[in-house]
Amino acid sequence: MMKTGELRGIDRYSTFGLRDEWMPLIFTHEDKWYEKNNLGPVQVKAVRSWLADAGLMAGKRVTPLFRRIRELYFLEPVAAWQILWVNLYHGSPIVKLFCDHVGFDEYLDKNGVIETIRADLGDLKDSTIKNPVSALINMFENSRLGAILSMGKTRNTQIKRIHLDDLDHHVVAYALYKLAEEIDTWEIELEYLYGDDCPGGPFRLFGISEESLTLKLQESPSITLTDGVIHLDGRSSTEILDGYISSLRTYSTERPDLNPEDVRFRDKLNESIIREPEKLLGERRDDLEGFLKGFSLRELRIRYASTVNPEVSYDDPHDSGPDIRVALILRIHDGMPPATLEGPDNVLMVSPDASMTAETYELLLDHMTLLLSSGDSEHGEVAERIISAWVGDMMDSGFQWYLNGESGREDKLYGLSELINSELSRRIFHSGPENLPEIRGNRNLWKTGNYPKVFEIFFFSENLEEFKRKTGSGLFRFVAHILRGPRGDWIVDENLNLLPEVYHPLKTMVDVTVEKFSRGDLDPVAEMRFLSRPPYGLKGDMIGHAVVSFILRTLRGHMVKDGRLLEDEEFRVLKQRIIEGWE
Repeated sequence: MMKTGELRGIDRYSTFGLRDEWMPLIFTHEDKWYEKNNLGPVQVKAVRSWLADAGLMAGKRVTPLFRRIRELYFLEPVAAWQILWVNLYHGSPIVKLFCDHVGFDEYLDKNGVIETIRADLGDLKDSTIKNPVSALINMFENSRLGAILSMGKTRNTQIKRIHLDDLDHHVVAYALYKLAEEIDTWEIELEYLYGDDCPGGPFRLFGISEESLTLKLQESPSITLTDGVIHLDGRSSTEILDGYISSLRTYSTERPDLNPEDVRFRDKLNESIIREPEKLLGERRDDLEGFLKGFSLRELRIRYASTVNPEVSYDDPHDSGPDIRVALILRIHDGMPPATLEGPDNVLMVSPDASMTAETYELLLDHMTLLLSSGDSEHGEVAERIISAWVGDMMDSGFQWYLNGESGREDKLYGLSELINSELSRRIFHSGPENLPEIRGNRNLWKTGNYPKVFEIFFFSENLEEFKRKTGSGLFRFVAHILRGPRGDWIVDENLNLLPEVYHPLKTMVDVTVEKFSRGDLDPVAEMRFLSRPPYGLKGDMIGHAVVSFILRTLRGHMVKDGRLLEDEEFRVLKQRIIEGWE
């Protein structure tokens, strides 16, 4: 049983796990991330606890491990999360309870997990443990740690731990060295790893089979296995991690031989990559786009081009909807010309500084050619190393940007989503909700969904006093800022009528809509589609529901159908149809 002291404060995450989408924000601001974020206050507290338990923060300062994990994350994000999982086992009571008690190959819901770990909870009540279990499941659902589980999507999320036999041998070694530091011995019996009393290790954390573990140990230069005993050398877990990061940038620079047919194929491959550089990224494309999107409040629609051929096309250049179109202009190798950025309206042009050397690119082409022609996995491994290193270099490099006639430079590509949120989005949606600091500052308002209570508040409130009462807590306290100016002053009178001398995104949207409907009997769904496009950019989130509800409130008593005024319940249906028309 865990000691009472180890369980103290176990309910420190509320119901929020650490999420992939938050990592670029955290990596961008380091020590200051908890001040510069668009998370809710409860989420900030939860993230601080997860980061501390993972060893990434001590007090309000990031640790040396923080920067190591950041580098690994952009090279191999799945492995970075696996390293975090090892650290969390040794720092988070709920992770330790989960790994120590929840077995493999059986689906459990939240209550099933609680029941399984109950024997180690001492006097803790179920109500105390529900939040951390929910937070853990939330982390599985919203991070790459979901790969250590199988998830059953039912009404109550069910999870099943699975055996991971394809771990990188460096992750296996890291788990063993962390265990050695825990039990203070560098000689560990193989049998001990699979026993009930082992406080960590690659089986307890990942379920690796003994056969696979034995093979991984043979790949690890710092580990030997003799007569059932694992011998670790005198390195620390930190040194093992450093070696792993270094190995990801290490590959043979000797160029393989190509026959004449291979050379012709290679030339065509090069031409194809210059035209469509995203082909070069392969499976890393999703990773790269995830890094770039980060914690952006709006979806990013990313297209690719090279500096040789920087033209980027979109299906409809005049209609981006509420999303932000991003053209990523890649200087693939240093023999290519530098980027010259200029593009169509409302398209954000971005060009990272990092490029491969011409020699490295030639080597990459060789290995990609032989991989595609022969299917030899050895060539694939070298190509993957080169591409992963390039992606990692890009994320850590500076970049140029261009948007609507303005341009600039920033230090780190992994800070792109922060730049978009704080500055660039408003240059596209200059009458959009991001122009209100309190709205911009809480990303939970930007999640699409169905918000019936928002309609009740913004459509039916009789006066400002009633509106204030209804928006006094929770997210409603934040969405109420739609009726406030940038400095917090109300833009409506006591009867919720917009003040006449106000410059505000909501007033602009109301005025344009009212002017449209003053022209005659129009289709409201078609006519209000403009609100989803620049310069407004509304979507089906809490903000969009609130704005449309308030606009319809303004039109209450003026909209006619079949020769009669619309009734209140018809406005509710109309609001939903308008928002669905934006999709």
